[in-house]
Amino acid sequence: MKHFLRVLILLLLVSAAGTFEVSAQNPAQSKKYKKKAKAAKKKKKDPYTPVYHDADADHDGVPDSRDQCIHTPKGEPVTTFGCPYDVDFDGIFDYEDSCKNEAGPRENHGCPWGDRDGDGIMDNVDDCPDKAGLKTYHGCPDTDGDGIPDNKDKCPTVPGIVKYEGCPPPYSDIDGDGVEDYSDLCPSTPGVKTNRGCPELKPADKAALQKAFDNLLFESGSDVIVSSSFQSLDDLAKVLRNNLSFKLYIEGHTDNVGDDDANLDLSKRRAISVKNYLISKGVAGTRLSTDGFGEMKPVDTNETPEGRKKNRRVEMHILQ
Repeated sequence: MKHFLRVLILLLLVSAAGTFEVSAQNPAQSKKYKKKAKAAKKKKKDPYTPVYHDADADHDGVPDSRDQCIHTPKGEPVTTFGCPYDVDFDGIFDYEDSCKNEAGPRENHGCPWGDRDGDGIMDNVDDCPDKAGLKTYHGCPDTDGDGIPDNKDKCPTVPGIVKYEGCPPPYSDIDGDGVEDYSDLCPSTPGVKTNRGCPELKPADKAALQKAFDNLLFESGSDVIVSSSFQSLDDLAKVLRNNLSFKLYIEGHTDNVGDDDANLDLSKRRAISVKNYLISKGVAGTRLSTDGFGEMKPVDTNETPEGRKKNRRVEMHILQ
């Protein structure tokens, strides 16, 4: 009975202490109990605590087994997944991004494309990023208005032709009228400079052409001809119907207010509107040709209202 009480008391002490070192009267038994107690302590370790024995190639503190960017430069701050930060979310890590707070393409070192010349065409698609130009010419201007952009024009300030890379051809005046062939609307027929190298018109025909020019009006920002212009255009159509050898060259122009490309488009559409009106009055379309130059060929300054008004025009030239 006494032995039983001793065992009971020992068990109660073990339960109260939680952790204990067992000791028995028999040394062999004590050694056995100590061995079991030591094994029990090992089993009590938290099974959910991960123990990493993994490599960390880039030394960023994130084991390679869960490091999604194992070649991060030494010392670069990383996320819990081992990748460097990308504040602007453009796919370029901050340490290699020249514009950390603005998203941009890798080709531009993580910075957005700019517009150095302010022509509305981003530098990456602008053939002339340092000089304002037109979308039609991929961001390049056409200073001399010859239809050849400056970046492809060897004579950018002098009108020329494609054959001579934007330069005027060697002097040539087949009809000998003093107007060089490349700018002569009637290169095979002697004429006068005032009519672009075409023969001088009869006073009545010249007056009809001038009247049509003076009275031609369009609705603001549109290619719709104002009705007050109809009568003078009717008189011009009559001249053309009565002179079947006559042809008419119509070219549109604008001032420099507004978008360059929109102005170019508007000038072309206005010239076509005049052509269509004359066709509706019985003039064959094959006798009418059109072109538009936008703001490229001003006849006066664009710095004053009067000058801009002169530049907003549709010129008409009778060719014989």
